[in-house]
Amino acid sequence: MADILWVNPVGSPDFDEATLEAIRSASALRHRPVVRHLEGGPPHLEYHLYEHAALSPMLALMREAEASGAAAGIIGCFYDGGLRELREALTMPVVGMGEASVLLAATLGHRFSILVGRRKWIPKMADNLTVTGLMGRLASFRSLDMGIPEMARAPEAFSERVIAESRSAVEEDGAEVVILSELVPPEIRERALKEVPMPLLDPGVAAWKWAEMAADLYLSHGLSHARAFGYEGPPRGEYPV
Repeated sequence: MADILWVNPVGSPDFDEATLEAIRSASALRHRPVVRHLEGGPPHLEYHLYEHAALSPMLALMREAEASGAAAGIIGCFYDGGLRELREALTMPVVGMGEASVLLAATLGHRFSILVGRRKWIPKMADNLTVTGLMGRLASFRSLDMGIPEMARAPEAFSERVIAESRSAVEEDGAEVVILSELVPPEIRERALKEVPMPLLDPGVAAWKWAEMAADLYLSHGLSHARAFGYEGPPRGEYPV
């Protein structure tokens, strides 16, 4: 059994237990989950500036885990901030929560919608979809008009909006799969599954299962991201990063 490191790239432990809960709901128990947050990190990653501030400490945690024998790392944010940089720096597989979610969603239905907290999130997520090659499979982005702090303060309102926007994505936009772009408490996910008759994809579950697969292939076949061209890393010792 090897470790899989999940980094919540924020400066608070507030999301760590919810992350472990999502992992436990889906884990095949082949690997040990290790969940870390960033000491002194930003409160969330809703801004590009915060995303850049989180990269260096996240890289340090990932490097430490790899040196200790971890088999994969997960970036615990749908933005996938730092995904390319971490793949340049590390040999073990690095999984982006957003990338894993849309790749899985594309196998579950022809078109998917993504629920976002705020409209602010859409440009970055749209850019990521273009890079992943799945923009043509997107039915819609649906905004809940709630940032991370508001979601934490008003879980009941969050629940109502998740269900309402999921239903609209299916009935109005033609989505066959709905991706929830944040970790969703089990009680909200279970209620939404009952009220919206389509696959609802929790990105925490998607990222963990993708990381399990990546870790298995890394350990059994040495399979990880390419070290040439796009993910080629800088020469060792050229610059201290």
